[in-house]
Amino acid sequence: MSQKLSFEGLEVRPNLEDRGRKKKHAGPLDAKTKELHKKKRKDLNKRMKRYSRGEKMKTKPIEDKRLKHTMKRNEKEIHQASESAVRAEILLTEDAGYLEAEGMERTWRFKQKDIAKEVDVRTKDKIFNLDMKFGPYFMDFTREGRYVLLGGKKGHLSVFEWKKFNLQTEFHVQETIRDVSLLHNHTMFAVAQKKYVYIYDNSGIELHCLRHHTDINRLEFLPYHFLLASIGKTGYLKYQDTSTGTIISQHRTKLGDCGVMVQNPRNAVLCLGHRNGTVTMWSPSMSDPLVKMLCHRAPLTSAAVSQDGVHMVTAGLDGRVKIWDLRTYKELYNYYTVRPAAAISISQQGQLALGFGSHVNVWKEAFVKKQKDPYVVHEMPGHTVQRLQFCPYEDVLGISSSKGYSSIVIPGAGEANFDTFAANPFATKKQARETLVNQLLEKIPADMISIDSDLVGKIDDAPRAVQFAEKVEEQKEREKEQRRNKKEKKKARGRNSSTKRWRRKRSNVMDERTANRRNKIAKIHKERALKREQEKRTKSGLPTNPLSRFKM
Repeated sequence: MSQKLSFEGLEVRPNLEDRGRKKKHAGPLDAKTKELHKKKRKDLNKRMKRYSRGEKMKTKPIEDKRLKHTMKRNEKEIHQASESAVRAEILLTEDAGYLEAEGMERTWRFKQKDIAKEVDVRTKDKIFNLDMKFGPYFMDFTREGRYVLLGGKKGHLSVFEWKKFNLQTEFHVQETIRDVSLLHNHTMFAVAQKKYVYIYDNSGIELHCLRHHTDINRLEFLPYHFLLASIGKTGYLKYQDTSTGTIISQHRTKLGDCGVMVQNPRNAVLCLGHRNGTVTMWSPSMSDPLVKMLCHRAPLTSAAVSQDGVHMVTAGLDGRVKIWDLRTYKELYNYYTVRPAAAISISQQGQLALGFGSHVNVWKEAFVKKQKDPYVVHEMPGHTVQRLQFCPYEDVLGISSSKGYSSIVIPGAGEANFDTFAANPFATKKQARETLVNQLLEKIPADMISIDSDLVGKIDDAPRAVQFAEKVEEQKEREKEQRRNKKEKKKARGRNSSTKRWRRKRSNVMDERTANRRNKIAKIHKERALKREQEKRTKSGLPTNPLSRFKM
């Protein structure tokens, strides 16, 4: 018995009895059906652009037949994967919610107590405040959004599962804390303390002391590369591999003290905000910044990059909040705040949160067009906002302030349909261990971090003669640069030559071989002196020995 299914406008009749049989020709389609299929195919191609992996590869200029066939097969697989992803959207049953005002109402007038009256009990429990006395506080969520790390500037640290209010660890380091960052999961986290960076586990035990990272202001963890990046008062950007413990690279920014650092989720490039109003973008493999942008005429206070890596938001002491397009590096929109924004965060659905003073404003569709009114406004009298961060896969915004931590509900902020291969909010202990092992096996090398996220897999389709000429030109430029930077070699002669220095050091070593050599040298010198004395006496007519005066 067959069952008729409607799947993205196509009729599918699965029948186990017909498996393996030759399909019969259905006959020609009428004009109306052809137009319907054409319209559905056009809509399908339009939705497939969201899952595309860049421009299609041009295989016509490729001369190698095997390579050409391989690239065609790869392009076909990419197209099939995009089409399957679009057709699988019917299985994504969850949809992001939102606030909707009626008539003369405005969504920014809705308070958290008004939202709590209209939502279910589980969502209502996500609105809470924690008053603590060791602030101001810094915060960080895990990738799946289950755990939150809080660190007070006066030394207080705590990790807890915020949905169940299950405290994992809490202790005091008796030292100033400048920033905190969770590593691959909630079991390990890094803390930038007064002088060095320390790594603790979820029971509060100190695992490592990173003495190469001194006077650190900001920490950032790259999950796909297992790299911990730091920047501080010295102006050195350092990358350390947390899986092997080795320092991958360290770059001198030459721009002094830095207190703003965010990562681009798309390509893992770090964006640093400096005191002269510029934003520089860095990768571990380049000693110079990939991009340098003048964003403000005053020191930067905060920055954030969207999940798709297309937009960047910066805030400065000039009271301006600017939105930039990272594809063209041009300014899109410009906002003004009453006080300089101290914290910025962008949700998975593209909502923009700004924290300045005791105010928190959330803007919806801020990257589509310039908004006149905010989406949600939250007031915290007596508090000063320190950090903002949207919880992944939840309609929750975490706020760390001078007096503790607050959690508020922002409808439509989180991704409703999560990918368990990337982050699973409901993972068991066994699944979490397997995920960590898979992440280590699939770790991306640090050399692959590039400003162009589609660089891997591209082929230079220029003719061989052009490629060879470019390589020769690059080699000439490289040699010219080496000659220009080559230092004059100090040629050590006389007493400071390398041989003389080695001999002086060797003269202090006494063994049997050295003693025999010295005796032999002394004997040769004595014989040579005696021979010279005899030749001198012979020339002057003097007897060469005492018995030569007696002649026979």
